[in-house]
Amino acid sequence: MTEDPTVKYRILAVDDDPTILDLYRQILNSDAKRGGFEASFEVDCCTQGEEAVETVKLSLEFNRSYSVIFLDLNLPPGPDGEWTAEQIQKLDPYSNIVLVSGFMRAGPEKLVKRSDASDRLLYLQKPFHRQEILQFATALSAKWQAEIKLRNLHEEMEDLVGERTDALLQTNKQLRKEIGSRQETEKALHMSEINFRNMIYNNADGILILDENSIVKFMNPAAESIFGTKAKHFVGQTFEHLIIPGKPTELDITIGDGKSIVAEMRVMETEWEGQKTYLASLRDITDRKRMQQRLQLSLDNLKEVMDGTIRAMALAVEMRDPYTSGHQHRVAQLAQAIAEEINLPADSVEGVYMAASIHDIGKISLPAEILSKPIKLTDIERKMIQAHSKVGYDILNGIDFPWPISQTVLQHHERIDGSGYPHGLGGNEILIEARIVGVCDVVETMASHRPYRPSIGLDKALEEVFNNRGKLYDEKVVNACLKLFNEKDFQFSEPESVLSTHQ
Repeated sequence: MTEDPTVKYRILAVDDDPTILDLYRQILNSDAKRGGFEASFEVDCCTQGEEAVETVKLSLEFNRSYSVIFLDLNLPPGPDGEWTAEQIQKLDPYSNIVLVSGFMRAGPEKLVKRSDASDRLLYLQKPFHRQEILQFATALSAKWQAEIKLRNLHEEMEDLVGERTDALLQTNKQLRKEIGSRQETEKALHMSEINFRNMIYNNADGILILDENSIVKFMNPAAESIFGTKAKHFVGQTFEHLIIPGKPTELDITIGDGKSIVAEMRVMETEWEGQKTYLASLRDITDRKRMQQRLQLSLDNLKEVMDGTIRAMALAVEMRDPYTSGHQHRVAQLAQAIAEEINLPADSVEGVYMAASIHDIGKISLPAEILSKPIKLTDIERKMIQAHSKVGYDILNGIDFPWPISQTVLQHHERIDGSGYPHGLGGNEILIEARIVGVCDVVETMASHRPYRPSIGLDKALEEVFNNRGKLYDEKVVNACLKLFNEKDFQFSEPESVLSTHQ
């Protein structure tokens, strides 16, 4: 996502060391390109937690909130960073807080439990690098801005839906009245053809009487208005539109002055002057069709914003872990193909693709040196990496996706026999979306190069999931995966942004 260069994001840095605060200013006030983003920052600094809380409170009063707050955990002699983070989140639940420290007195799990907005908390270990600060500030500010747009769209959609609901209620009320009127009309038809003629002549809907050869026998004034012509020019002519009794159809009608309208037509069999005929009732629904088009456009725009947010999240992870560049994209490709192969509904296929595209979003909280470490990880480092699925869940859980994105991210390392993490789920306790992403993640990871080992190869990756289907991996998902590679010549392809970095 390319940021609007006119937007200036507000950043708050809190640290008791003036040297660290000067470093924040130096890094964030730079005009250089930041990892592909153009962004501009306005940096405020505080040395104590209470001062930071008052600063945030003042910023909210003037509607100038902070997109990112870099907060040191150790702030002597006053309250520490944990207390400060809790107070700030109560004031501004939408601000992103990066907790910075050389050591952790309480583990991230404790802080997450204490926080009402754990998806807004990230962690950074001192000493940090310039690029880390830039990446956090740029990516989180972009996320903060996208969420503002998403909230605004939600409010607009709620207003639009409310207006549409009121209109539909009034329409339904009117339809109920008209249905009752038509029932009375049908009874009147059996009483007198004269009464029937008078009733349809004054009907608010356009009424046509057609014989079995589609010749117009009668046309009321409302129909004259719809077709833009007098009855004397229409009666006796062949009605050129298809007549389907009992089924509503829509007619595109161009009237005399070139204006186009859309009319809904309902046809029923009746009797006119002793002969079998068809009564065609027409209603101008042009305004309703336009409303539907505007509503669909709003929904399409909302989806574009959501897709952009997903791409920004995926890019944020890729910038933190360049050695696995394109991993999420390739996993998403394979996940989408498998979901289609096992005949998931089209909407669910889209959800699988979205979840796979950001399944490693939790790795944004890990130090870059662990992600790119070329040797075997320690037990502590391995546990930190395993926590990424829970961190990803916490980041995404507050976003109202139409699919189970956060749960899929949380469960994609669970295994059928219950040996996975973080909760040891098994069998059908694991979402089908997570089972798909889990298999794709294993295949792509084994088939690709990593800093700590060369590529094991696609054949070995497929052998791994084949040998453990029904035990670690869902059997139906594995069978679909093998079919794609062995019978349908499936191949990974790089996204354009990834390909361009390797040329």
